[in-house]
Amino acid sequence: MKLVFAIVQNDDARKVLRDLVKNDFHVTRIASTGGFLYGGNATLMIGVEDERLDACLDVIKHKSSTRKEFMVIPTAYPGSGFADSTTAPVPVMLGGATVFVLDVESYHKF
Repeated sequence: MKLVFAIVQNDDARKVLRDLVKNDFHVTRIASTGGFLYGGNATLMIGVEDERLDACLDVIKHKSSTRKEFMVIPTAYPGSGFADSTTAPVPVMLGGATVFVLDVESYHKF
């Protein structure tokens, strides 16, 4: 058995969850915040039998899309107290999924 941790952007979480449940995967959603741009994420915990791991990963891969968005990232010069307010929008890639797969030594359901 495997434990899959999939970190997906909030915009993709509903699609991923819907398809995982539709394909008979049991999933728990945990709200989380990313370190880059402090965007909202969902961390999905999924217990998967070894023979169904590829099917689970396929759902995550096909339902979590990457996209380019333009964001204004404020700049400041450390120690100067000066913040540049004339920054232009910068293209940033968002979305997709970061997935960790762990071996499960023991599993109990009470």
